Amino acid sequence: MTEDLASICFSHNEDYTYLLNMETIKVCGQDTYLCIPFVATILRLADIIDFDPKRTPFVLFSHLAVKNPVSLLEWKKHQSINAWTISSKKLIFSAQCEHPAIEAAILEFCNQIDEELRNGTVILSNLSDDGMDIDMEIYKIPLPPQVDRRKIQAKKNIITGKPIYRYHDTKFSLSKKQIIDLLMGTKLYGKPEVALRELLQNSIDACLLRQKLSELWGIEYTPKIKVSLYNKNNIDYLKVSDNGIGMNQHIIDNYYTNVGCSYYSSREFSELMVSFKSSFTPISRFGIGILSCFMVCDSMEVTTRRIKERFESDEALHISIEGYESLFVISDSDKKEPGTDTILTLRPVHPWDKMGEDEFIRCIKTIVPNPAVQIDIETDKSCESYSSEYFDELDLELLLDYSWNNTKNIRTIDIDLTNNEYGFKGKGCIGILIKDGLPVEEIEILSRNVEIDGEIYTLSSNVRYESNSIKDVSTSISVDGSGNIDTNTSWSERFKSKSALSIHGIEVPYNLFPNYSSRMSKAVLKIPFPFSFRLDIGENGDLNLNSARDQIIYDEKWLRFEENLYSIICTQLKEILSLSDWKLLNEIIQKNNKDTFGRIANSFEE
Repeated sequence: MTEDLASICFSHNEDYTYLLNMETIKVCGQDTYLCIPFVATILRLADIIDFDPKRTPFVLFSHLAVKNPVSLLEWKKHQSINAWTISSKKLIFSAQCEHPAIEAAILEFCNQIDEELRNGTVILSNLSDDGMDIDMEIYKIPLPPQVDRRKIQAKKNIITGKPIYRYHDTKFSLSKKQIIDLLMGTKLYGKPEVALRELLQNSIDACLLRQKLSELWGIEYTPKIKVSLYNKNNIDYLKVSDNGIGMNQHIIDNYYTNVGCSYYSSREFSELMVSFKSSFTPISRFGIGILSCFMVCDSMEVTTRRIKERFESDEALHISIEGYESLFVISDSDKKEPGTDTILTLRPVHPWDKMGEDEFIRCIKTIVPNPAVQIDIETDKSCESYSSEYFDELDLELLLDYSWNNTKNIRTIDIDLTNNEYGFKGKGCIGILIKDGLPVEEIEILSRNVEIDGEIYTLSSNVRYESNSIKDVSTSISVDGSGNIDTNTSWSERFKSKSALSIHGIEVPYNLFPNYSSRMSKAVLKIPFPFSFRLDIGENGDLNLNSARDQIIYDEKWLRFEENLYSIICTQLKEILSLSDWKLLNEIIQKNNKDTFGRIANSFEE
């Protein structure tokens, strides 16, 4: 029977349909028969159901010093089984798991057992005697329909009697359509320090949403965010805490871990706003920010509690995340107040490891120059708080290069960009060419003809407008080694335009004026004179950004922003300048700018 044994062994790792094609009954002697598919089926079932610590004794596990992650999971999976029972109607495994990854592995293995039970039932029910008048019912043994999983659970704390974790099949997943829409043609994140920006964005949104709900409920609430950078046992930690709306298991499962699916873009959030007859424009929109944390850390801890009614909150949760591909370890927390605390265990090399405490504080103020919520910054040695008043006190001097100090023939005009209708808050500075006190298009500094060997050469120097700057242009002559005379024209830019933009208080590291980094973008400003400014776009205004928040999307929002900004500039200039000076300047604008700015400026003519 060697051939039959070989056939049974070979079938063990084949698809179950292989057994349907095996010889059913083999005659082995007087009234002695072998049902080959039956033996093969029993072998498959016995192998997969033999699932307990006897196959993985702890003494052997210790002796082998198993380190491979896959092997470790397999050994731990078997060692967690403490009992099992089988009959024709039920198959029960009892397991006490120390980690949700082990429970998940056991449940997945149970799925494989379920499939083998279903396949075995198909094989046995289709056995026939091939017309040999044999009672085949003895082979058609009843099998349990599936594994009973009710006794597979987390270990319990001996003192409290509660499970040491809450099992949910919770891990990062992708909302495929949104991810494709977000990342097509763009990059995700370019700089690791954006992890802090994403955490701050989430906290600000959570606080603003709770503030909105508190106003509707008629209760007092003071939003606060705290950022801490500290060292413990020679390990750096970054902690961002807020007293915002917090999270519950539903939010964690459906949004926090569902990459590309933002709660603030969901129907659920829209319905909440409609039910409260309110509106709220969040900063976070893409649902991918949490992944950026793993650019600076390998593990993180989150403690959160969600407020759900006026004086009611969900149960507090503690979440341990050991990587963006790992299962979340979720357990009870003793957090009393609503909000979220996130602690990143930073890698030895991280964006802030070389920073002094003052540099770290400035870094946060750069990321959030106009915070809608008070931010407390705490380091090992100092603590500082700041709010939106910080933005009001920021000076434009930080933006202007040295050439703005040379105001000969140039008049600088400070303008106020704050406009509630457009959601603008900020200030700017314009440079205008002046001669004899009047706006001019060009100023001639020097023009002289020089005769050399009967040839006339012109030496000149003038200052004129260039798009977004003022340009010095000069013509000179030089003599090469052969005695030939050449005419050379050189130029240099002065008063170059520069911008500092933030949207809803969060910095956008993007220069709104054309340069090497934005040369392919249409979302740039073209103004017929130098203009430097600092601007925050608040709730009544907005711009669409790519997923990394470092590029502005050229769309209807951009075109509306461009027109609004140009309108404010022209309004301010017309108010500050005399009527005659405004007319002279507008004539220069119309001559040199036929684009949007020229059209807007022309509409301000009386």
